[in-house]
Amino acid sequence: MDISKEDLLRINKGFGGNLRSGSSIDFAIEMQKNHKISQYKKLAYLWRAILVDHPFSDGNKRTATFFALKFVEENHKQIDRELIIHHTLSIAKKNITNIRQIEWRLKSCIK
Repeated sequence: MDISKEDLLRINKGFGGNLRSGSSIDFAIEMQKNHKISQYKKLAYLWRAILVDHPFSDGNKRTATFFALKFVEENHKQIDRELIIHHTLSIAKKNITNIRQIEWRLKSCIK
């Protein structure tokens, strides 16, 4: 996905949030430029930054889900909507930081 910090902030603002801390977002955006990692792993870094680090005052889960849906659309994939909601809530609630686990969860519902 081609995503900038400005895109991320604009999307989250649409969900009623404001940026509280941008360091994890900056790292996740930087990882989007790494051509050596898979698209799923890039999405996993973005999800971890949003769902675990809670950089926004509101709309973190909605913002993460939005980018999963954008990923699906751009890559012509299918998504299990119930499972993506489950994983969104689970990652946020359990503070799952392991990128491989997040990537596996994304792959389980996006095919």
